[in-house]
Amino acid sequence: MRIKRKLSRLRLIRFKHLTAGIIIFMMLFSGINVLAADRQIVSEPVIVKEIVEQKGNKTLKFPIFMYHNSAEEEPANPDGLYDPDLFVKPSEFEKQIEYLIENNYTFCIFDDWYDLYDIKKPVFITFDDGYLENYTEIFPILKKYNVKITIFLVTDPHKEIKLTPEMIREMSDSGLVKFESHTLTHVNLTDISSDDERLTDELKNSKSEIEQITGRRVYAIAYPSGRFDNAVEDKTKEFYQFGVTTIWGMHKTNISNYEIRRMSIGRGMTIDDFIKLLNK
Repeated sequence: MRIKRKLSRLRLIRFKHLTAGIIIFMMLFSGINVLAADRQIVSEPVIVKEIVEQKGNKTLKFPIFMYHNSAEEEPANPDGLYDPDLFVKPSEFEKQIEYLIENNYTFCIFDDWYDLYDIKKPVFITFDDGYLENYTEIFPILKKYNVKITIFLVTDPHKEIKLTPEMIREMSDSGLVKFESHTLTHVNLTDISSDDERLTDELKNSKSEIEQITGRRVYAIAYPSGRFDNAVEDKTKEFYQFGVTTIWGMHKTNISNYEIRRMSIGRGMTIDDFIKLLNK
């Protein structure tokens, strides 16, 4: 009888050890999955609301600046393939950042949108496309001054957009760069607005790709070349809370969230010109 009890206890101990081993094994492998899942975004929709509804009829006006690439020396352009004015000088960009800081502006991203009425002197800095120089030239300035910006990213790797997923993740994890969408291929959306399948692909999949890389929800899209029509705007509302244009001027909160204004900052803009923009 005692022998049987001892055998039963031994079997129970072995079973517990085997069970514990299986649990540990599963935890280790599930840990890998958890690390991968850290970059996934919960897919439930966010309720869209206009901030003017929160604060009555008061209209807030604030600047959203648009940049593209950067280079201290003007790049060679023998074939005229790009606009040199899109390459802002990093030294001039730094002067602009310094001025905004010295004059008590608050650097915002679209995650901050519904708190804008409670933010002192909001300003948005946005870069379109996602060039390598955003990492090599602009990111060090952001870290130096601890300011945050938005990059509207084209996700098609065949485009001349050279930010790698590792760079994107590093910039996003710093808390200084929020990546939003600029479509998959930088197509003129009005050219495909009657093709629902392709339009959906450009809007939906660019959003999901950025979310998979960064692990952060994408709220906004900048229409490529600022082009949009009613069909584009309606489809944008299915996936985003904000649609950003190239319509020039200060943005006001009584304007649609899907027709957001910006002011382009070019290579030839001096700090005095920049200050004048802020006072318009």
